[in-house]
Amino acid sequence: MSSKEIFALRKAGRAAEALTMARTEFPKHPDDIWLLRGYAWALYDHVKKVLDAFEQGRLSPSALSSDMTPYMQEFSMMADPLRGDAAFSQILRLAKDAAGGWGDFLSFARWAGIDDFDDKGKAPFVTNEGKTVDSLQMQFKRAICRKAALLAGSPQPDRELLEWGRAVLEAALKDAPDDQWLNYYQSKVHLACGEVSLATKRLAPALRRQSRAAWPWALLGQILERTQPDDAVTCYAHATQIARDEQEIAKTRICLGQLLARAGRFNEAAHQVVKALRYREEQRYRLPPELESLVNSDWYRRAVADYSQQAMPDVSSAARNLLRSLDQRPISYKTGVVEHINADKALSYVALSATEGIPLYHRTFPEVVSHPPGTLLEIGQADASGPAQDWRVAKVKSLPGFYELRLGQMTRQDGHAFAFIRTEPENVFVPPALANDFLPGQPIDITCWAIRRADRSGKIGWRAVRIVDRRALSIPDQQ
Repeated sequence: MSSKEIFALRKAGRAAEALTMARTEFPKHPDDIWLLRGYAWALYDHVKKVLDAFEQGRLSPSALSSDMTPYMQEFSMMADPLRGDAAFSQILRLAKDAAGGWGDFLSFARWAGIDDFDDKGKAPFVTNEGKTVDSLQMQFKRAICRKAALLAGSPQPDRELLEWGRAVLEAALKDAPDDQWLNYYQSKVHLACGEVSLATKRLAPALRRQSRAAWPWALLGQILERTQPDDAVTCYAHATQIARDEQEIAKTRICLGQLLARAGRFNEAAHQVVKALRYREEQRYRLPPELESLVNSDWYRRAVADYSQQAMPDVSSAARNLLRSLDQRPISYKTGVVEHINADKALSYVALSATEGIPLYHRTFPEVVSHPPGTLLEIGQADASGPAQDWRVAKVKSLPGFYELRLGQMTRQDGHAFAFIRTEPENVFVPPALANDFLPGQPIDITCWAIRRADRSGKIGWRAVRIVDRRALSIPDQQ
């Protein structure tokens, strides 16, 4: 029997026979690299079948572990010569995909290590849509770090396994200090160790990048719950208000209800309990003890009986102020002007110079949408080339040489959606969005706010961003 026959059986869909043959031949030829590859791929077929059943909901986590662990133990007993081979990398890919439900993942990962992927597994790859995806090696590291963070929060963790996982996490952070997921996992480890300030510091990068996601706000609430309960309420409430799916904040509502009840805000607490209870009833989930305790409380029964449950007010402003206060990085401000608002991409684009600008995404800064083009803003950044961290309306009314009040005569030509205002020493281009308000062929004296910007060809010139009534020559209020 040969490796070719093992591969042929696999190709014919006879995976069980392929594995039986590999097991039979392995003791006879333990150093035959092709036999080892055939053996590994036969195991791959069986593990993949188990993983597919789990992902389709046909296996529980305990059943996944029961079915998967023997195959992976078998692989670990024969696969050392395959380190650096594609077959080795692909088995590790399955392990990574199963990590969320597979109880023995960390033990297997410690045997496998993080260095023996093939060259393809160590390199990032680009999807058909042009998106760059992290390497398999990096994804495997993240799976280890995630499980280590979960292990750190368990009542009786395997200390040796936990220390190995923490070492992987610390090394990964040295290589990628700004990785939001690694910082998130390190924050959870610090929280499990009672290191509140370190947990907060580590969470900041994830919270800055994912400020419109519920999960980092929920974790910040956990971090602050003991030392800053009022701020924890803000975090939990914000998480519930921005969550896209009730499943995301099922546990968060319980935590929020508990904190509100402790603060004597019983009607608001009751509202959270009702939501948490309804979700579990709809999903037919068992009620956790914490929720049962809230449901059986006197204040909850009273609130339900007299229909006094009360939703919490919007806390988005308080949440942003809290994030700003927790972010210890120095922020510097640049003055710019809202050049345009892109409704499709939900952003306001702020020009900072003739060739530079920065987007303010409405999901992160919802209030900025109320400020029209031509509004002067101060944009706060922690890094000169990084994303916006803060914004505020500027106190200045103009930026000489960049954003000025310009006066002249405009005539829109027939067949042209744009126009020009004749001024000295340079004309001002009027884009279609503004020029369409004027009839062709009709000369008119115009006063406008104009910005000096580069066009698509790189040529720098003046462009109108706001038309001002000619009779109002004083600089208008930027508010």
